[in-house]
Amino acid sequence: MRSVQFDAQQPGEDRAVVNGIEYKKSGKVRLQLGQRRSDSVDFLLNGKVATIETIYRDYDDSVYIAVTMDDDPGQDMQRDLGRYLFFFPDEVEVIKSN
Repeated sequence: MRSVQFDAQQPGEDRAVVNGIEYKKSGKVRLQLGQRRSDSVDFLLNGKVATIETIYRDYDDSVYIAVTMDDDPGQDMQRDLGRYLFFFPDEVEVIKSN
């Protein structure tokens, strides 16, 4: 399968600050699920590390963090196709880089 490269002008933001916490594109986060909702996918993904691909805001200025999973062997393909998992900022914990 050939990698598909989309236009560099993809929607979304490279960074956002929510409640004093900075979220940046290419940053690492640990998923902390189950507080807002709870289903079987939450149990499978809880505690896993993901990479922030982009950040979206809606009309109410709510922030959504779009990520790909680091342990997914298809992570590059998901990124190339723009297929992300979306979480609210209170569902992810930023992992500080050294």
